[in-house]
Amino acid sequence: MNRLSRRKFLAAASLATIAVTASGISKSVPAKKNLMHVVYYWLKNTDNDADKQKLIDGLHQLVMVKQIKYHHIGIPQTFIADDPLKGYHVSLLMIFDEPGDIDVYHKDPIHQKFVAECGNLWVKTVKYDSLGV
Repeated sequence: MNRLSRRKFLAAASLATIAVTASGISKSVPAKKNLMHVVYYWLKNTDNDADKQKLIDGLHQLVMVKQIKYHHIGIPQTFIADDPLKGYHVSLLMIFDEPGDIDVYHKDPIHQKFVAECGNLWVKTVKYDSLGV
C-alpha cells in the first residue's frame, strides 16, 4: 500500500512540475507584434575590465525603464563555428510590448543618463530591431 501512495505522489508531483514549467514558458514567450531591440557594443579600451564593468553596470540601470518587458545583458560566447559578430564586448537585448515603446524608451531620463555616463565607453554599436509576426 505504501508503494501505491508513493507512486501516486510521484505522479502528482511530476504533473505539477510540468504544469508549473509550462506556465512559466508561456509567460516568457513574447506575444505577437512585440519589438525586439538588440545592441552590440564595442569598447574603446578593449582590455580595460573597469570600462567593461562600468558599461555592464550602466546597462543594469538602463533596463529599469518601465517600457522594457524583458532584457538580457551578455558577453560573447566562444564558438568553434564562424560568427561574424564575435568581436563585440557586451550585448543587450530588450523586448518591448509595442513598437512605439522604443520611442518612449529613448526619451526616458534613465536612457538619457545612461548615454551621458557611458557613451564615452564604446567606439561602435550595432543595433537590430525585429518585430514579432
